[in-house]
Amino acid sequence: MDRNPKPDKRWHTVNAWLLRQIDSGEWPSGTQLPSVRELARLFDSSIATVQRALAELEANAYVQATPRIGYFVAKGAAQVQGFDLASVTVNVNHAVVAMLAQAASNTALSLSSAVLHDELTPQVLLNKCLATLATKADHPLAGLIAPPGLASLRRRIAGLMLQRGVACGPDDILVTSGDTVALELALEAVARPGATVAIETPTYYGILQTIERLGMRALPIRTHADSGMDLEHLEWALKRGKVDVVFLNPTLQNPRGFIMPDAARARLSQLAQAADVPIIEDDIFFDLVDEAQRPKAIKHYDSTGQTIYCSSFSKTVAPGYRVGWCVAGRYRDAILAQLFSRNLAVSSLAQRVLDEFIGRGYMEEHCAKLRGRLAAQAGMMETLVRSVFPPGTRYVAPQGGFIHWIELPEGTDMVALQRLAAERGCNVGASGMFFADGECGTGLRVCLGRVITPEVMGGLRVLAECAALSRF
Repeated sequence: MDRNPKPDKRWHTVNAWLLRQIDSGEWPSGTQLPSVRELARLFDSSIATVQRALAELEANAYVQATPRIGYFVAKGAAQVQGFDLASVTVNVNHAVVAMLAQAASNTALSLSSAVLHDELTPQVLLNKCLATLATKADHPLAGLIAPPGLASLRRRIAGLMLQRGVACGPDDILVTSGDTVALELALEAVARPGATVAIETPTYYGILQTIERLGMRALPIRTHADSGMDLEHLEWALKRGKVDVVFLNPTLQNPRGFIMPDAARARLSQLAQAADVPIIEDDIFFDLVDEAQRPKAIKHYDSTGQTIYCSSFSKTVAPGYRVGWCVAGRYRDAILAQLFSRNLAVSSLAQRVLDEFIGRGYMEEHCAKLRGRLAAQAGMMETLVRSVFPPGTRYVAPQGGFIHWIELPEGTDMVALQRLAAERGCNVGASGMFFADGECGTGLRVCLGRVITPEVMGGLRVLAECAALSRF
């Protein structure tokens, strides 16, 4: 038996994976790499193969070895090859539409759609509010409420904004038909076809669809799982005039679930203001963050009015009401004009029910219960992933909410996985639709905005089985 097998060409696979972890920012400077033996097990390779891959990285100053301890990511490693400033044409809509169509089917268990299911919505409390409104003669429930929206609801939202570190009045707030409409209006207000939008990568596919539909381009910015958008990369692009607008989802980011730290938010705002580039901040998941962890909105640091803050009640209270809002700063009048010109009035009944709901104190009561329930389910999810998914699967629990990002082992065929899962009655969102440049990695977004029943547990086990069967 050869105790010293020669390295084979599989070292390229190991090298590429390690390089991707470093270049993406997943492993920042100073991070200790898995041991040689761990990497050999992960890739089912020889020790010599792994050592060859590490030697190449060390020769190119990506890693450095510490005797008898291991390998570490070298300082500045992610900048060795420079920052990619090439914008890309987005092409995800077809994949997203196919996924959503399958998710809407009653024949499939949907683990792909980030929608709060009925059993987790405060239906009883909403019905109480509706019953109260039905008895009030001074509230014409069928009457039209024109933009900018119900004045009393906008006052309530201004109170909610204080919790997010933003001092604003009701006149600063525009009520919209959900968060996605707010994002679309914001993007149209600040940019034109051909403009470049700096985005996190991976990012929410809804903004990618909007960029694609409006004929704009995307500039994927490296994104760290613990700190969000790479600000060195962004600064590099801003200083070279490569960015027309910045979009990000910094709180419980969709799809990876991290919270961008306050210091990074402040720095981001500073960079954008210095370059006079607008920011669109999607903060739809704020109320799913534990109170002790809550950050200030990026809008908090905005002294020039160039950050457009967008949010909604869809992910926390009532998905079907489709009520969102934006605090648009210097772009308020432009967005308000769009609301009028496109006749985008929001359901009067939904606005009045939510106004009553917040006024009675139900919002805080419900969200506290929801956070507790989702946290318990996240623990169940983590246990399941670590016990039944294939060896080499990487999973970092989200810092709140119900969106989970799973990275399957290298060599997993995601197209085959989706096909197998669909054949077994399970719908899931694979990584391709979250990357503007069409990158098809091995990421999997699983949404658990529902009670974890035996059926759901069974669906997750089906996913694990499909992942194991979908290796190259």
